[in-house]
Amino acid sequence: METAFEKARNALELRGKFAYGAVPEPIADSWRRCIRLGLDPVSKPEECVVSYSDLFQRREKLDLVLRLVRPELELLSAQIAGSNFLVAFADHDGVVLDHILDEEFRTSVCGKSILPGSIWSEDIRGTNALGLALHTGTSCNVTGREHYFAREGSISCLSAPIFDSKGQLIGLLDASSEVAARQHHTLALVNLAAQNVENRLFVDDHRGDYIIQFHPRQEYLQTQNVGMIAFNQEGQITGANRRSSELLTGIILTSTPTYQDVFKGQFRILIDRIGKGEVVQIRDWLQAGYFARLRLTHSANSKLSKTQIFLPADPIYRLHKTTEESTTGRIFTDEALRHNLRLGKKSAQQGMPVMIFGGPGTGKNSIAEEIHEQLHPDENFVLVDCATVNLDSVETQLIAQMKSNSVDGALKQDKIDLKQGGTLYLDRVDLLPADMVPSLNTLLNRLLHRRNPLLAQGEWVILSSTQADDGEQYPQGPLGDLCKRLAGFSLYLPKLRNRSDFRLLCCAMLATISPQHSLSSNAVEALKEIAAINNLSDLDWSVRTLAIQHHEGVIRTEGVTRILGQRQLDVAACSSCTGHMVKEVKCLEIRKVMRECNGNVALASRQLGVSRNTVYAHAIG
Repeated sequence: METAFEKARNALELRGKFAYGAVPEPIADSWRRCIRLGLDPVSKPEECVVSYSDLFQRREKLDLVLRLVRPELELLSAQIAGSNFLVAFADHDGVVLDHILDEEFRTSVCGKSILPGSIWSEDIRGTNALGLALHTGTSCNVTGREHYFAREGSISCLSAPIFDSKGQLIGLLDASSEVAARQHHTLALVNLAAQNVENRLFVDDHRGDYIIQFHPRQEYLQTQNVGMIAFNQEGQITGANRRSSELLTGIILTSTPTYQDVFKGQFRILIDRIGKGEVVQIRDWLQAGYFARLRLTHSANSKLSKTQIFLPADPIYRLHKTTEESTTGRIFTDEALRHNLRLGKKSAQQGMPVMIFGGPGTGKNSIAEEIHEQLHPDENFVLVDCATVNLDSVETQLIAQMKSNSVDGALKQDKIDLKQGGTLYLDRVDLLPADMVPSLNTLLNRLLHRRNPLLAQGEWVILSSTQADDGEQYPQGPLGDLCKRLAGFSLYLPKLRNRSDFRLLCCAMLATISPQHSLSSNAVEALKEIAAINNLSDLDWSVRTLAIQHHEGVIRTEGVTRILGQRQLDVAACSSCTGHMVKEVKCLEIRKVMRECNGNVALASRQLGVSRNTVYAHAIG
């Protein structure tokens, strides 16, 4: 029996008319616009692609946005990975500028249409998620036959707009799949990715301002779900992200030019407190309460504490001294790691530069901070990200600022006193631009020529790190010579799977994230066997995922396999179904739905219309 929507859809294709009330309102409005434009729903949509030069210019114009979007696309593709999927970014005209898709979707009809330069505005491609989100300025989900053109009826697509700090729509994120069913969890991921890009654009546009992050719940201050308002030195509002308007219900920010017009209290008192790293409670004039903190940017350092100076790439900061009551939370009980750490400390103490070798996420920064805290925790810890630093920042922010005295004889508050000593940590030195090598050598000469045979007060420790695992793989030319100079002692970090303290790491991470959860011994071994967990960052993501999706209590092997196994493995039939064609088809369907439901057996069973035992048998088998 036909549903009301199916009747409306058939009427659209046969007579060009439909019952408005039988179709979701945003879709019905879009269909009406397409009818007025003279588009034929049963014809082949027009394939429109901009020229290569036009595509190049569009990419150049949105270069910063594209650099922020690309990691989000890669993360989305990993989160929704399965068969037949695509994630893409389009500009404000609906022109696709970048995309990631799997081979199965690439060969589909729709996959051949969504390519860089293709135009997906509503007036050309009819009702689709990109075009609809572009028209409405809101997140959209267009599923199956909701698409205006009949040939796109097997596609489910979702899109979320991205706005700049001025509130102008600058692009859209899209996720499409050949699954004719609504995917609300995927839409939530796409919305989160768009929010991440917006927040980073906002911070980049307001680096010269104070950016105050606020949220009714303190734990959310560490997430992307915070409101952010930018203020100048006088407390005047210079911008706010979209989340701010949602949190400040009843307050229109465009008509409130200063801090005191939105919140109670004095702006300068607030800045003095949060500038020291405090989390402060504030109230708006409608009596709503929030927790607030300062989002640090390199240009807002003039009113901060004297030990904080910022590079355009990364902050220069002084680590706080750890006390008996406070702990760093670092775990170094692996025998090989402790041995290397002990030798690294001795080498630094003797005046020898130490280079830390390890891939991304292996804990190089933690090792550097540990050496610093064991040798001279009260001194400056200066971190330079060599992958993003530039010549101007080193010469003006480091070499020029590392002076024994200022012009008038008194050290300024935003200077680093060279006589006090400290630790210079050159992170990812193997990615240092070639034109930076002479300046960095000059900086090292100024620090190393002051060194005594043993580390004394006022001396500097030189640490560096590289993502290469092999100490012989140095770059060529002057950068290679610099790396060899820095590798007085080579401190190698063991592979995560080889660490004897793997269990302690897992349990410590989980205890920090969710004290209500614990891991069984077999669950720890299951984590160790997952191929996708290669470093501490991967382990942290996996533990957080378990804490989110598993009920409180002991997490066992079954939970690890069910929650994490769906993402780590390609969708393939279980061992009991392999070799039986009919069984394989059913098994693959169950395992695909299980992946889309993030390992939720009950949800997958409802969507498939089968028992939980059936889903469980195929998903875990």
